[in-house]
Amino acid sequence: MDGEFYIAMEMVEGKDLREVWNRCVRQRQRIPIEVALQVGREVARVLAYVHSYGDLKLVHRDIAPPNILLGYNGDVKLTDFGLARSELKQEKTQPGVVFGRAAYLAPEQARGEVADGRTDVYTLAIVLWELLTGQQYLPISGLDPSAGLALVRHPKPMPPSSRAPWIAPELDKVVLRALAPNREQRYQSAEEFRLALSDVITQVAPRTDPARVVELMQTVFQDVIDTERAEREHLLKDVIPAFRASSSAPPAKAKAPAPSSAAADKHRSASQSKAAPATPMNARPQPPAPAKQENQDGSDGLRLPGVTPSPVAGDPRLARREAALRVLAQLAAEDADPTPAPVQARK
Repeated sequence: MDGEFYIAMEMVEGKDLREVWNRCVRQRQRIPIEVALQVGREVARVLAYVHSYGDLKLVHRDIAPPNILLGYNGDVKLTDFGLARSELKQEKTQPGVVFGRAAYLAPEQARGEVADGRTDVYTLAIVLWELLTGQQYLPISGLDPSAGLALVRHPKPMPPSSRAPWIAPELDKVVLRALAPNREQRYQSAEEFRLALSDVITQVAPRTDPARVVELMQTVFQDVIDTERAEREHLLKDVIPAFRASSSAPPAKAKAPAPSSAAADKHRSASQSKAAPATPMNARPQPPAPAKQENQDGSDGLRLPGVTPSPVAGDPRLARREAALRVLAQLAAEDADPTPAPVQARK
């Protein structure tokens, strides 16, 4: 969009399987067998679709509780194909380099061999085994990396009933086949695994359906569901309409800030200063500017009241006339202003 790459993802209202597991542990509640089988069957359905999509030969390679989402409405989703392998993404595995989580690795992955659809079947069987028993299938958290990797490469399959005695033998058989260390002895496709689970579900847990997932999610996450619902309603009713209104409204023109009283007085004083020049305190009022007249000697000049043009050199009559006009102008100025201005001596 606008020259930028982006990923559009589905919003799933719910939690991932690891968070569901931890919540059940804190509340001391066991995951019902119907929920475990529903998760196993639906993820197998997803894998059957992924593995057979076109000619890509997609393999997820990271089937684990954090990548399985349970919706509040009972949906089961498989996410995070970041480690997925396909014909479009062929890599040569370096010695000692493995992909995936150690506790959810197939033996061939731990040996650095190429993964295929049967690898995903094995790791899904680990998740199902843990959901049925409530325990970890390969307890490698306390082992050093080399010992943990050796355990993954040479596992010793155990039936779920060894930890959960209520598990039926029919279900044990299905899970153990999916957990076969040799991939040639496993279900050869995710669809085959799904069909086997569907058959055993009709025998041992006929109530297995999305409604059981809904019951579990509402039981352990009711307070979270209420909080998220209130946040969603606030987003839809308040936040989004306000954002749309602000986005569609034309931008308002910025108004110049009103000048303060001090700034206004300063501006007014500056305007008055430009309109009329300042008058010194001791200066006499000046008469209007005189019109431009022609001097008696024929030259252009300004004739000011009380000031006469300089006489032409060598003309005594003009000199006497200038002196007389100067005296008259001084007398007129004294009548207008009682404070006489200092008279500068003529040089």
